[in-house]
Amino acid sequence: MPSVLLLCLLAAPLDGGATAMGESAAADAGVADLKLVPIVAPAYSPELSFFIVAGGVATWNGGANVPRSSLAVVAGVSITGGFLTQTRLTSFWMEDRVRLAAFVDVRDQPDHYFGKGFENGLNRPQGADTTAYRRTAWLVTPHLQVLIRPSLFFGTVADFTGTLANAVSAGMAADPDYQSRGGASVINSGLGFSLTWDTRDVPVNARKGMLLSAQWLAYGPWFAGTTRWQSLTLDYRHYVTLFREGSTLSWEFKHRSTWGDVPWSDLSQLGTPWDLRAYRWGRYRDASATFALLEYRYMFPFPKDTIWARLGAAIWLGVGAIGPELWPDVTQLLPAAGIGLRVAVQDRVTVRFDFGLGRSSFAFYFQFLEAF
Repeated sequence: MPSVLLLCLLAAPLDGGATAMGESAAADAGVADLKLVPIVAPAYSPELSFFIVAGGVATWNGGANVPRSSLAVVAGVSITGGFLTQTRLTSFWMEDRVRLAAFVDVRDQPDHYFGKGFENGLNRPQGADTTAYRRTAWLVTPHLQVLIRPSLFFGTVADFTGTLANAVSAGMAADPDYQSRGGASVINSGLGFSLTWDTRDVPVNARKGMLLSAQWLAYGPWFAGTTRWQSLTLDYRHYVTLFREGSTLSWEFKHRSTWGDVPWSDLSQLGTPWDLRAYRWGRYRDASATFALLEYRYMFPFPKDTIWARLGAAIWLGVGAIGPELWPDVTQLLPAAGIGLRVAVQDRVTVRFDFGLGRSSFAFYFQFLEAF
């Protein structure tokens, strides 16, 4: 709770005139109505344990029919000796005829690899001799979309990722999938296309509308890549306002399949901060993964001129599955249920504290923006 109160105190947005950029400079750069919010708070994740995170979120532009663009940047240091930095850009240009998004994640941390498949994730014991290693990883995913018909976007996407495994435990070193799927050094260079139908009112925190998207990527030796494989991701999301504004029922169904010589580090995974939110990230991985989520979000109806109006909550139920084929094995399911606290740092821009329970598992997350 101290971190929540700190977030509330820091959440008053700075208008464009108060920024170092200055109002006229912002206008010259094509950035109007710039608002900045700094964040400093303790946090926790199953992978990093307790850590201190610092960063901020900036939003700009927008209009009657155009969502505000946003840029969230955070960096954290954990008590386990881990470090991470994340940057997430969601931007809208030319009256939302062009969209540019990007996600950058760079980290160096102690980690655990449980192997490929449901049984390994469920039954392999975590330990210094069985699953431990140190992971240095980076991910850069720019995504450019152009409106081709009302609500329909065609896009080009790139995915540059790398994983270096150090201090590999004996159990991980002996794992056949680790040995045959890239080993200690993996560099992926992927290029592909996307097709998206999007009627959401505010993509980063929708309260009505839907999204349907398909994204295909091919990985090869271009741009220093060392792997050859392909992936297909299908995503369906829907949002309905119930009773009043700020009371939202949402659901998501997402599937990812991979084929070819897929490295161990890039198999489809469940347990991230953006899906079930109840499992250690990377514990469950295989060629394909599917999950379904039902989530209810509620912003408390306190007077808008009070600090309490920034608070909200969320609850969710979900289920997921992984498998060795293009479609997962739905006879072995990973259930999840959770509850979360929301703090609005700007209009429709939230920081979330999520706690989830799963099958012999639990997880707690601190993140900018909603999970979906």
